[in-house]
This record gives sequence, C-alpha cells and structure tokens, in this order.
Amino acid sequence: MNPESQALPSPNRGPGRRSVLATSPVILPWATLRLAGRFVLPLALWYTVGQALRYALFYSGYRFGLHNAVVPVFVMSFTVMVTLSVTVLMVHSVKDGLPAVREHELDESLASWAVQDEETIVDALARALLPFMIFYLAWNWFVDDARAYAQSVTGRGFGEQGFGGQMDALKSIGALERHLYIAIALTVAFLIAKFVAERVVEPRWARAGGVLIAFCEVNWTLFGLFTVNQARNAGTGWLQGRVAWGWLADLTGPLFGWVSALWPSVKEAVLGSLVWLVIAGVILGVDAAEEAALGSGRLARRIIAASGMDKPRTPLEVLTRELRDKWLPTVYGVRMVIRAGILPFGVFCALFTGLEVAADLAQRGVYDLLGPHPVGWWEARLSIVDFGVGFVHQALRVCLLAAAFDLVVARVNARKRDRSATGPSASSTSAISPAARS
Repeated sequence: MNPESQALPSPNRGPGRRSVLATSPVILPWATLRLAGRFVLPLALWYTVGQALRYALFYSGYRFGLHNAVVPVFVMSFTVMVTLSVTVLMVHSVKDGLPAVREHELDESLASWAVQDEETIVDALARALLPFMIFYLAWNWFVDDARAYAQSVTGRGFGEQGFGGQMDALKSIGALERHLYIAIALTVAFLIAKFVAERVVEPRWARAGGVLIAFCEVNWTLFGLFTVNQARNAGTGWLQGRVAWGWLADLTGPLFGWVSALWPSVKEAVLGSLVWLVIAGVILGVDAAEEAALGSGRLARRIIAASGMDKPRTPLEVLTRELRDKWLPTVYGVRMVIRAGILPFGVFCALFTGLEVAADLAQRGVYDLLGPHPVGWWEARLSIVDFGVGFVHQALRVCLLAAAFDLVVARVNARKRDRSATGPSASSTSAISPAARS
C-alpha cells in the first residue's frame, strides 16, 4: 500500500468534514436545542424576572390607570423597556456557546465588532438597548405588548367588578385620546429630554446615557402616536371615501386583495426574520450603524446624500429618520444573507416562523390535554400554563436567533478564508508549473 495514500485524510471524517458540517444549515435545529439545554438556568432566571416585572407593571396600570389617563402610556413604555431588556439579557447569556461569535472575526466590509472580549452584561444592555428600541418601535412590535396589557387590565377588571369593571378598564386605556393636549405636551417634553441626553448625558456617562436615551425614545414615540394617529386615521378615512379610490380598486381588480392578504405574512416571515437576525447581531456585538448597513458603494453614497445622513440633525435627516430606522436594518440583513448564502436564511425563516405557530399550537394542546374544567379551576392554572409555554417559546426563540447569527458569522468567515487561500495558491501554482513541466 502506498504510504502517501495512508497519510491522506478520509473524505468521510477529519477536520475538513467537521468544518463543513459546522457551517451547514442542517445543524441549526440541533444548535438551537443544544444552547437551550446548556443555558436553561440563566434563560429561566431572566424570563422569570421579566414576567414578574410585567405583572407588577400591569397591576399598577390597572390600579392607577383608572384615575389618570397618562398612566397606561407610562406603563406601556416601561413594559417595552422590560421586554427589550430581558431579550438582550437572554441573548447575552448564551453568548459563551457561540464559537464563531467568540472569535470576533467578521469581514470588516460587512460589519465590525463593537464590543470587547470581556464585556459585562451591564455594558451589553447599555450598548444594545437603544438600537434594539429603534428597531422595535419602527416595526410596531410594541403592539403585542399593548395587546397583552389591554387583556390583563380588562381581565382583572372583569374578575374584580364584573362587566362594569371591564368597561372602566377599557375606558382608561383610551382616555388619553380625549386629552390630546397632554399627549402633545409630553411628546415635546420627551423629545427635548432625548436631545439633552444625547448631547449632555451620554458623552459623560455612557451607560446611563444609553438607557436614558432609550427611555426617552420609547416615551416620545408612544405619546406621539396618540397625536399622529388621529390625523392619520382621519386622512385615511377621507381618502378611502373618495370616488377615485373606488375607481382605482376597480381598475386593479383583485390585486389589492391579494396584496393585503399576502403582505402581512411576507412581512413577518421574511422581513421580520431579517430584522430579528440583525437585532441578534447587535446584541451579540456587531456594529450595525446606518453606514455599515448601506456599505460604501456608489448607490450607498447617493442614498446617504439624499437622506441627509451625512448632516445629522438637519431637517432632511430628521424627516427621513423613520424610514431609515425601519428599512436600513433590512438592507443590512440582506447583505448578511447574500454573504452567508440563501439556504441558511431559508432554514432560519422556516424555523423562526414555525416556532411562532408551534407556540400557539402547544398552548392549545396543553388546554386540550388538561381537559374541560369549571372556570374556577382554570383561574388558578391559566397563568401557570401561559408561563410554561411562554418560557419554552421565548427560550427557543432566543437560542434560534443566537445560533442563526453564529452560523452566518461562521459561513462568512469560511468564505473569506477560502477566497484568501485560493488567491495565493493559484498564483504559486502558476509560478511553479513551468518548472514542474520541465
């Protein structure tokens, strides 16, 4: 037997096969489950803390919101802060199980790392909370928190005072719409506070400044919604009542119906998954600034000039900020997907969307498994079922996001190494080939 053939590695085993398997999207479900099993204790801790804080906020909102129209909005702002903080802490707690992220080797043309090797959990929270807040508000994901708060308040009102208590709780939620001057004043106040925090507090105290800016951001956004939605709803109603709108609907036929039926699914399954992948990267330490999202090409330079990004706090930059906050993370996600490959992102989208559906089915399955019981029996157990299913769903969701981003980083690094290895080897081969032939 040829000794050289014995020295060659087998194609079915060895480091080459392990490296290929490590960057294959097939391992994504297993990587998710492995992270969830390894870090189940910190995940359970942070989720429990978050649920306890949400319960305290919802209870306070019910007790004090019946007599003060501003309380529900403040409760919502703190609820959003708790939701985002817990997500950041849960993702950060599984960071030690991500080998590609720990190496901090990502193509600088795609993104740079914004963290040090020994970043504390407080530093991670202060760094990632503000960009996460901007993404969360721009995509209106706080609606789920608002819906949970409304269900909690109305359910508590019905449980304590019957139908009358439920109606009082509903009135307290919408009371601010009848006092728009309060909403306008608080919108301006929090906008000024955000400006002061950016200019004065953050340069001196980075940790406190980041959290304060995030708090002002969520409050001026939520209070501003009450002032803007009234005019927007009136304008939308006026437009849809025009004869031209009916003509346009007749001209396009069923196209509007198809778009309105398909767009929410596409938005959440594809675009939402892209943005959540970017959020995972931001939490884990990637710098996803606007310039990084656009790149450095000619088109990027034109977009920067047209949107006023090169001139901060100008009227043009302020007017285009909302669109940039919503869509530039998607652009950055597309660049990551192109670098890493479409197939891993397709697997991630299927798992991410399927996990949302599976959570609802699992909750209903638990109800069916427990069987029919009197209302009093369910009142003591509904919260336990919700907590258990919610924890499993959130833990798997966080681990899937972390594992997917780690896979993206590993694939981008592998392709970068392949390109760098191919260039010198090709040139050296061409240099020695004449001598070999002679």
